[in-house]
Amino acid sequence: MDQLLLPYLHATDELERQQHLDDLLMVHAAPVVRQALRRRLGFYVDQRGTNSHNQDAEDLYQEIIAKIVQALHDLRNPSATASIQNLKQYVSRIATNACNDVLRTKSPARARLKNNLRFLLTHHRDYAVWKMEGETLSGFALWRDTSKSISSQKRLFDLEDRLASFRSTHFHSENLKQVPLTRIVAELFQWIGSPVELDELVNLLATLLDVKDLPVESIDEHTLAYVEARIVDSNVSSSSRLEEQALLRSLWQAMRELSTEQRDVFFLGFEDQSGRDLFTVLLEAEVVTFRELTKELDRSSESIVGLWSKMPMDDTGIAVELKTTRAQVYKWRFRALQRLKKGLLPFSGEK
Repeated sequence: MDQLLLPYLHATDELERQQHLDDLLMVHAAPVVRQALRRRLGFYVDQRGTNSHNQDAEDLYQEIIAKIVQALHDLRNPSATASIQNLKQYVSRIATNACNDVLRTKSPARARLKNNLRFLLTHHRDYAVWKMEGETLSGFALWRDTSKSISSQKRLFDLEDRLASFRSTHFHSENLKQVPLTRIVAELFQWIGSPVELDELVNLLATLLDVKDLPVESIDEHTLAYVEARIVDSNVSSSSRLEEQALLRSLWQAMRELSTEQRDVFFLGFEDQSGRDLFTVLLEAEVVTFRELTKELDRSSESIVGLWSKMPMDDTGIAVELKTTRAQVYKWRFRALQRLKKGLLPFSGEK
């Protein structure tokens, strides 16, 4: 049993048990659920699980939390035989399955594509699917049990932009819907040159085959993941708090050089892999003070507190806050992330 669960399971007082349950949900479960909703569906909810612009996001969040509460309640049953060895992994599975159910309901064509692709990859001797570092990877059988290269992760964003060229080069004048999936997959793997996450492969194929899906999150999702990963990685690999602060100071300095619109779009929508918004990340690392935030962002203390309670926002919320359109939000964030990515290159080992 996960040690995090023991105080909850061993509590003898109902009030004490409820307090432990609240801690488990808010501190350990909620950030994982919010991350899953964002990554898989582009659904944003704030720290309270609300989104005034997307009732579906709120409803799904509450549904997932209810399932988690029921699972934890069942653990207290004297006849229970199940156990949870890793709470965060367990929560992630519940959230991911719920998101997958939504995808299957709203996009049966994409679900069929993924099912067909998985069947091909697991039954064709030339291909393979495997787990690596919490991801489901796919590729040629010769690549089995190897991880994605750094270059391939960074190239995914560019690959999506170059799919039209790929199609023209590899399938000139052919109707792709009449080309065997085996051949398309082989050409894609050769083009990418390294293992690719299964859902990313589905995205590439769906675009090539014109399979309609839910609206894409934003044009810069992979670059956003890159910037966030630099911050998350620093928490794991830095030998000291000073190194983490140096990276965050670099991010803060780079943000100050953005245009007002680019900066606001970035900080309003940012969420790291622990579910923390950007204000929380910077303040907890003592990179900035609250006074410095208000001064740099040219907002009152009341305005900052109000924004903070709603962060991270989804694109609709940001558009409403900045009195603009979602399309403009995409453009501002794209430009911001490209500039911020360059500012973080010294910390990534790249040149």
